Amino acid sequence: MENALTSQFLKQSDDSRDFLHLFDHLEGISFFLKNSDFQIVSANANFYSRLGFTSEDEIIGKDDFELFPRPLAGKFRRDDEQVMRTGQEMLRMVELFLNRHGLPDWFLTNKMAVRNRKGAPVGIMGTVERYDQKLGLGSGDSAIARAVEAMLEHPGEIESISEFAAQLGMSHRHFDRRFKEVTGLTPKQFLGRSRIQQACRILQRSNTPLSTLAVELGYCDQSAFTAQFRTRMGMTPLKYRKQFGGKTG
Repeated sequence: MENALTSQFLKQSDDSRDFLHLFDHLEGISFFLKNSDFQIVSANANFYSRLGFTSEDEIIGKDDFELFPRPLAGKFRRDDEQVMRTGQEMLRMVELFLNRHGLPDWFLTNKMAVRNRKGAPVGIMGTVERYDQKLGLGSGDSAIARAVEAMLEHPGEIESISEFAAQLGMSHRHFDRRFKEVTGLTPKQFLGRSRIQQACRILQRSNTPLSTLAVELGYCDQSAFTAQFRTRMGMTPLKYRKQFGGKTG
């Protein structure tokens, strides 16, 4: 609830651009503002430069379907529609998708409604920043740190979360809770994203058949691998390899 002092001050502020300009000076954080038609009406330099633009003017009026691969844009739109419909915030959403260089990155997204004076949602505002998937390695919880390292380095070797938890001396439920407290993700979510990130690295640097790669990464078959990859990355593994393959180092 906004208090009287805050309300009095905000009424004196006649130019919201003063507040928006602040986001240009927040290192590593991308900020966006959308209207009720889900078009970008403001974005800071981190946001538009990450997408390959050189000025805010180039991105104003565009929606997610003009900026991202269609499967990703569809997911972003569904989230926006939910925020607009319910007015409820969507905080600390962790996703893995392509950056503007075609490399897989983890991002942490927050979205909330922009409201009019009557309290009705009239738009969406949000922030996006890099998510440190190695957070668990610096944790005081040594068991979770070992789990994170194993998932990052050898995701295909973990066939069952329950069995993996038992190897760490924990029940599935206890492991799930402790892991999420440290990383913000469940073990299943983290493992799924780690497999896709590993797939991207292999697809860029080798010609390993997709059927072989699927098994190496812990998928039951190539179809399951392709479906998960398309969901996360917005394209098939084959298209990713054709577009970004041949990288070394």
